[in-house]
Formats: sequence, structure tokens, C-alpha cells
Amino acid sequence: MSTKERVQDEIKAAMKNKDSVRLECLRMVKAALLLKEKESAAGLTEESALAAVRGELKKRQQSLEIFKELGKGAEAAATENEIAIIGEFLPTQLSEPEIEARVRAYLAEHPEMNHAGKLTGALKKELGDQADGRLLNDICKRVLEG
Repeated sequence: MSTKERVQDEIKAAMKNKDSVRLECLRMVKAALLLKEKESAAGLTEESALAAVRGELKKRQQSLEIFKELGKGAEAAATENEIAIIGEFLPTQLSEPEIEARVRAYLAEHPEMNHAGKLTGALKKELGDQADGRLLNDICKRVLEG
């Protein structure tokens, strides 16, 4: 089942369950998918659908940081709920220890790698959607520093 179909099915379920918060969030995701579909002449591929969902997730994560800085607890809690809902449509992320193990294994195979940016880029190609880029970069810096 494609991401677009899964979102549509979840919208139907949220409507049946009268879950207005989930419904609103899913409708925003669907809108992002429709925009992505209209942008591309080839239509909506699964890769571009995941990119749209990741974009929506990043927006919420940025909002969450701002709400926490401003001390707006209610808005932060609502945004965390949206992040959880949107995260359901993305591939499972590796945990921090798993990413660190992958970084150390990669460095064992490529001891000449000594720049965090290059290491992050190489691992991002290898891990793909399994690891958040910012977290991966932080771990790469930490491992390289010792």
C-alpha cells in the first residue's frame, strides 16, 4: 500500500472515530502529498511521497523547538502529538546506539575518513531514511572527536 493510500485510509478511520486532532493532522499530510504530486510531471512516486511526509515532520520539529523555547507547553504537547502521527508514515528510525555502532563500523572499514561532513554524507547514502541527518551528523562529530 502506498503512503498516499495509507494516509487516505487513516483519514477515513479518524473520521469514523471522530478523532478531530488526528484528522486535522492527516489532512495536512494529504495536502502536502497532493502538492508534491502536482509539482512533478511524473506523478507521485513513493520516494517523493516520503519526502513530503518528512518535510511535514521537519516543520513540526522546528515548531516544537520554538514552542519549547517560548515556554508554550500546550502548543508543544499538541505538536509532539502531530509528530507522532506523522512519524507513523515514515520508515523506522535507527536508535542512537545503533547509529553509533554503524558509524564505528564504517570508520573501521575506512580509517582515512576524518571529516564529519564527509562521513555523514557517506553514511547517509548507506542508511538512507533509517537515520535522521542531524542526529547522524552529531554522532559522527562525537565519534570523530574521540
